[in-house]
Amino acid sequence: LSLAFVFLFNKAFFLAAWSIQPIDSVGALVFFLSLIPLLWMLIFFTLNLICIPGIIKPLSIFLLIGGALASHFMDIYGLVIDKEMLRNVWETDTQEAQGLINLHLIGYFIELGVLPSLLVIKTKIIWSSAGREFIVRIISILLSLTLAFLLILSQSNYYSSFFRNHKEVRFLTNPLGFVNAGISLLRESAKRPLVMDPISQDARLGSGTLQQTKPILVVFVVGETARADNFGLNGYSRDTTPLLAKQDIIYFNNFSSCGTSTAVSLPCMFSSLTRTNYSDNDAKSRHGLLDFINTSGIGVLWRDNNSGCKGTCDRVIYESPEAVAAEAHCENKNCYDEALLKNLSKKVTAGNQFIVLHQKGSHGPAYNQRYPESMQVYTPVCSTNQLQKCSQAEVVNAYDNTIRYTDYFLNHVIEWLKEQQETHNTVMVYVSDHGESLGENNLYLHGMPYAIAPKTQKHVPFIFWASRNFYRDRGLNKECLNNLKSHEFSHDNIFHSFLGLLDIETKYYQPELNIFSNCIDRY
Repeated sequence: LSLAFVFLFNKAFFLAAWSIQPIDSVGALVFFLSLIPLLWMLIFFTLNLICIPGIIKPLSIFLLIGGALASHFMDIYGLVIDKEMLRNVWETDTQEAQGLINLHLIGYFIELGVLPSLLVIKTKIIWSSAGREFIVRIISILLSLTLAFLLILSQSNYYSSFFRNHKEVRFLTNPLGFVNAGISLLRESAKRPLVMDPISQDARLGSGTLQQTKPILVVFVVGETARADNFGLNGYSRDTTPLLAKQDIIYFNNFSSCGTSTAVSLPCMFSSLTRTNYSDNDAKSRHGLLDFINTSGIGVLWRDNNSGCKGTCDRVIYESPEAVAAEAHCENKNCYDEALLKNLSKKVTAGNQFIVLHQKGSHGPAYNQRYPESMQVYTPVCSTNQLQKCSQAEVVNAYDNTIRYTDYFLNHVIEWLKEQQETHNTVMVYVSDHGESLGENNLYLHGMPYAIAPKTQKHVPFIFWASRNFYRDRGLNKECLNNLKSHEFSHDNIFHSFLGLLDIETKYYQPELNIFSNCIDRY
């Protein structure tokens, strides 16, 4: 079984390890070849730990099925199965999961998962006495660890550099990588406190909002998988944002995400925590941005066309994708983002209000399903979720069409807000949760560990638009704000920027993280 894992499940690991440096000497060649028996010994050691009657077969089947699925996503999309990737999988919905199913995945599942599992089931294991089995296990464990140690020692100069400078490669070992990630996730979940810390209780509105001549109406559009590099506003070679370019917006071109997956970025951007001190456990055990806004007296509504709010909207009014689909009469619950605006005017209240629109955006791999046919500007497109079967140009064409549709959608939001100006001072803020890889260096989709993720998965668009009356009543200097568009900002600034923009007073507010802080003339 350990040999099967080494030779059938670890293509991504060996390709990554062997691409780190050229084989320019005999020593380098010996080092690369030694990775095979080293991985074998480590997997053999792990399997011996679970080689117990009544346990070994079900756990082996679990490792085979899990390893087969992990192999598919690592081999085909270049993904890394770490703790955050498993969290993203755990928190996804059925529709999103269905978008990843294809014949290639089914092939991996059957050939590497089901068929070997049938062999495991049919294999008759003859056990010795408990004492003899214990001795055999101890010898096997010690032998495998000794051989692994000797291999590392024999090539210590290479291995010391390998482990120190390329720690990310360990995530690709299969099944060791996903097992370690799963254990880490379970340990974190087990420590999660049961009591929510209501830190928003001191939040109250300041004069910046109370003295507005009209109630404020803020629409916060949370994008999905939109990378800044493919926005025309960001200098992309294609004009993917022609409508937004005509609007009086401010585009921030140096904005970074908190994570490379929705499961991390979404709760992180709504949390008072910064990326460096963020943890899923801490963020979900304390009030977030929407709680502060709601406590201050501003009504909050979350409308979703994605896979949920990851706990960020648990204590405010929430409209699920199913509810949005029912209002927009979508087919098979597959709605384009325009559905988020259906009957939205009926949701507007007479008081101050904060509305979140959570897009489906550019979520892959089936990019061609994220926009109507009228938005198919760039052709030919990749029309399958098996991206490896398409040319990179076809993948990029399909993805760029999703950005054109986001441009159309955001322009629609701004025009809708203009219609509300008679009764409200209006604002729109847009930011994507994370970026995307489109085949660069054979890497697709997103979810790479942040430390090694390419910039395309972390560099996201951020757009600000406000009505003239809001600028005037809030004392917000547009020219000053426009001068900040190239400054370095991130999701760390979202929480404090909204508190500052809405003038919500609380001890948790940090003005140094407020994008608008230096551009507001009065409070």
